[in-house]
Amino acid sequence: MHDITVRQMDFQFPDEIDPILIEGAPEESYGMLGLSLLLPYLEPYLIRTMKAARKQVTDPDLAADLAGFSAQEGQHYRQHILFNDKIKKFGFDRLPEFEAELEADYRRFSETKSLRWNLAYAEGFEALTTAVARMAFERGADPRTHPAAASLFGWHMIEELEHRTVAFDVYNDVHGRYLYRLFVGSWAQWHMGRWIGRVASYMLESDERALRDYGGIAGRNERRRVRAREARKMVLPRLLRTYLPWYSPHDIAFTDEMREIAAMYSEMAVRTS
Repeated sequence: MHDITVRQMDFQFPDEIDPILIEGAPEESYGMLGLSLLLPYLEPYLIRTMKAARKQVTDPDLAADLAGFSAQEGQHYRQHILFNDKIKKFGFDRLPEFEAELEADYRRFSETKSLRWNLAYAEGFEALTTAVARMAFERGADPRTHPAAASLFGWHMIEELEHRTVAFDVYNDVHGRYLYRLFVGSWAQWHMGRWIGRVASYMLESDERALRDYGGIAGRNERRRVRAREARKMVLPRLLRTYLPWYSPHDIAFTDEMREIAAMYSEMAVRTS
């Protein structure tokens, strides 16, 4: 059994928060927003999947971890809804269209795909977020990021690391099979990434400042080159390790620094359990 703390947070998101969350980085900002917009649809799907799997989990420690996982994910998507509602005040009229498409996808997956498939999809997401969260904490906080967004995503990422083993363990306990997990999990990462990319591109193109105030096309191309280099150096190696047959999130240490950050968010929480 792992130390999974459920924190009920009360983040205060200002009404006039600028969608360019990271000063000087509109592309990265809208990528961040694309992820935030995904979560109110993805995380209820993960909770539904884990609820279905719970009937087949007999290990009491894993059942307790599963309950903690679902409770944390429930807190995550509720906070992201509040955050997203502030961003939507800036317009972006096509967002309901994108969101309806995503909700339909996850409903279809729950209703037509096997439990094995849905668990492999869930682990594909968790493997990705574990890799991204490790990169984020090793790189350190970007001082250019809006404080409200930095706090929200920092809390979310530390909890992703707290429950990093759960989807992996539930998949292996209920069904297992490495190659199936690899195939469905990598498809899940493509599915999520494609949606985030489409939404981020739409929002970026809708914001005339993104080119006008940030160096035009040349500035955008340079920022994309920098991000691509960082992804190849920081994210890709960690993600590729999750594709190996011997990969296990149990081998990823929860460091003393991570514990300090987790404790900080516990102190900020309205309630913990």
